[in-house]
Amino acid sequence: MISNIETMRKALKGNNPQFSGVVLYDGPSKIDGKPIVAIACRIAVASGNEKTGAMVQTFIMRKDIAPHEALKTGDDSSVCGDCALRPINKGETRCYVRVYQAPLSVYNAFHRGRYAMPGVDFDPALIPFIFEGLAFRLGSYGDPAAVPAKVWRDATKLVRSHTGYTHQWRKRIAAGLKSLCMASADHADDVKIAEILGWRTFRVRKHDAPKLKNEAICPASKEGGQRTTCANCGLCKASSIMAKHIVIADHGLMDKRRHTVNA
Repeated sequence: MISNIETMRKALKGNNPQFSGVVLYDGPSKIDGKPIVAIACRIAVASGNEKTGAMVQTFIMRKDIAPHEALKTGDDSSVCGDCALRPINKGETRCYVRVYQAPLSVYNAFHRGRYAMPGVDFDPALIPFIFEGLAFRLGSYGDPAAVPAKVWRDATKLVRSHTGYTHQWRKRIAAGLKSLCMASADHADDVKIAEILGWRTFRVRKHDAPKLKNEAICPASKEGGQRTTCANCGLCKASSIMAKHIVIADHGLMDKRRHTVNA
């Protein structure tokens, strides 16, 4: 078992690394108790996502069901809760994550043993140091509230910046995430309620809907001029900073692009 951080970093780097990432959590979902895993990858290799920039990506998914299958059957509720953007809900817009791409690739790699297991392959005490100085994204797929908050606190203890979003902000299971995650707001009323509860919000608005006075347009978005990336911005560091709520135009897979942005 690896107990030295330099050895661990070497195991994650190079043309043929020993591991493609690390497992942060392997246990029951806080949402429904079903088996899930949370996996961190893109630790030594920059993400190709133009909006987020170079961030550690984390994937929360059912351990026993491939993500594209869980999405069809509704078993994705174990990691997404009652999110209105789940495809099974057939809403006006749907989650932008294409689960048959990166999430499925991570799921398959997990079952091939490509991710280091804490307590088996490496000392869990190394986790904060693995991500030291990096930008960290909680929940590239899946809701961070499905995983115990302590897992995220340990992983982000030494990071340079972090982003995270949860649709479970009304529920007790998300209480420990206020300093790590933005409350995902689907409507203007959600912003008011979440603010009363002590959350900063990230709202997705229709293209013809105005922003609120206490909101700022995401500067990494197209309507925000793509002036920066999530990795360099820092505005989505939840309640750990004093800043306006953030708003972005709908960019889901079923979004309506018939209207111009009214901001």
